[in-house]
Amino acid sequence: MPRHLPVVLLLGFAALACKPAPPPVPPAESASSAPAAAVTILSPRSGDTTDASLTVRLAVSGATVVPADGSHMDGQGHHHLFVDVDPTPSDSVIPKREGVYHIGTGADSLRLERLAPGPHRLIAVFAYGDHVPMTSVKPDTVNFVVR
Repeated sequence: MPRHLPVVLLLGFAALACKPAPPPVPPAESASSAPAAAVTILSPRSGDTTDASLTVRLAVSGATVVPADGSHMDGQGHHHLFVDVDPTPSDSVIPKREGVYHIGTGADSLRLERLAPGPHRLIAVFAYGDHVPMTSVKPDTVNFVVR
């Protein structure tokens, strides 16, 4: 065996060890990588200071806003606002009570009047036409202050 063969073999193994790894293969797109449906409170924004009367503006992605008609159609619903109250359970009809606003007309805004000075919390929930929350649409929460 020639004297330089161990050195050649060692250099060959070193070259193989330094060879860059192949680029990673991106994962296949799946339903879980698709953007999730969500409600967004466009205004007011968290941390805003507002007047006692203000217009809340909403948007939804991944669903369609339609007037409340009592139906339970996938991907179709309307907005609800919870002002300074906790949302109802996701498997229950959203009730009509103080602090809960049903925007059943299919509108994307609601005028709130005469809020008390101080901190407030808005939670926007998207629900089917029968007022049951659509659990596939993520709610949004905003904290703001009335001067």
